[in-house]
Amino acid sequence: MRLWAYLKLNMQKFAGRVAFANANITYADLLCYAESKTEHKNLCLCIGKTREEQAIEIVRCIASGNVAVPLSREYGDKNFEYIQQTVKTASDNVDDLALLMFTSGTTGTPKGVMLTDENIITNLKYISTYFRVDNCRNVCIGRPLVHIAVLTGELLYALCNGLTIYFYEEPFMPKRLLSYMKRYEIDMYCATPTLYQALAKADKNHECPIKVGAISGEILSESVGRTIAAAFPNTEFYNVYGLTEHSPRVSALLPNEFATRPHSIGKPIADVNARIVDGELLINSPCIMKGYFRDNKQTAEKLKGGWLHTGDMAHIDSDGYLYIDGRKDNMIIHSGLNVYPEEIELAVKECSDIDDCLVYGEVTENGTVICLKYIGEIEATALRKKLVRLINPNIVPNKIERVEEIARTASGKKIRK
Repeated sequence: MRLWAYLKLNMQKFAGRVAFANANITYADLLCYAESKTEHKNLCLCIGKTREEQAIEIVRCIASGNVAVPLSREYGDKNFEYIQQTVKTASDNVDDLALLMFTSGTTGTPKGVMLTDENIITNLKYISTYFRVDNCRNVCIGRPLVHIAVLTGELLYALCNGLTIYFYEEPFMPKRLLSYMKRYEIDMYCATPTLYQALAKADKNHECPIKVGAISGEILSESVGRTIAAAFPNTEFYNVYGLTEHSPRVSALLPNEFATRPHSIGKPIADVNARIVDGELLINSPCIMKGYFRDNKQTAEKLKGGWLHTGDMAHIDSDGYLYIDGRKDNMIIHSGLNVYPEEIELAVKECSDIDDCLVYGEVTENGTVICLKYIGEIEATALRKKLVRLINPNIVPNKIERVEEIARTASGKKIRK
């Protein structure tokens, strides 16, 4: 079955409802989107001036029988141009794909994750086995659609359940977001622990209307989890885990367990199999990607013996609950974004007056912050301004420090701390 056929099967039950709030597009309107009669699919860049426009482009692309490739300037200009050029010049056979999702690579070059119709449909079915939104009518999406957790777990899942979708397009300001949620009676909202903690501080009178909340994107500490649960007593929280290569959802901690072990990512959902080998979490299920676009070597490294090597170090307690301990490689998970230090370092080195630099993550009670140490003449404030123009502003280091020396191992590798 193709993804559009699955979406139509679900959406036809909600024909009279509004799907996209701002554009006032109903589910009946979506069901009338043009479908392609051609046998072969093409890659289709989906950009849009706003997130809602981009979402509509993605839905139109899926309806047309093509492969949606969400793209945003939030990748940074250099990566944006690279992805755009890669897609425009591609002549590959993509007939079994539904989505091509680009993520940053360790060398700074984006990787294209190939997700099939079966991958996405299966993941949506798996999410439906535990994620209850029966009492919800309105969902607010506040994160970029270039992230598969947002695209599958929020946009497509909302469409499968007949929700009216609102897009918060403004920069994040807790009080303004809370006001927006109250004005439009938002029932469902998915965000990182850092964002929910900021909302908790702003919502002193417990006025937030959210009925269902999903937390993902970074490791949730026990204390922050308890703070969030106490701040939103009327919200059912799920702590969920996934990755782009798995379409994405892997596991979930249910609301009745959130109060007792919020730092756990729960148990594998539906038919997802998980095991830990040498401390690393491995996954097996029909949701695993087809592979990386035009990169057989990295595909072979990531997929071995039918198991997806997540790169996440984890453990399981005696009751079978999973916990993420950190990354096997250097990747930093910051505010829901997968950040590779090398990508930022390459951008830093493009700036003048830089001799060397080091990027690393520092775990704090409020989440992981990105730190940068550099050797050079440029002042930290000036360097920050340059980086904002070169890379995604969301991954510009929180702490920037000029140093005299960067520590290295005996073999010459930088010590990331």
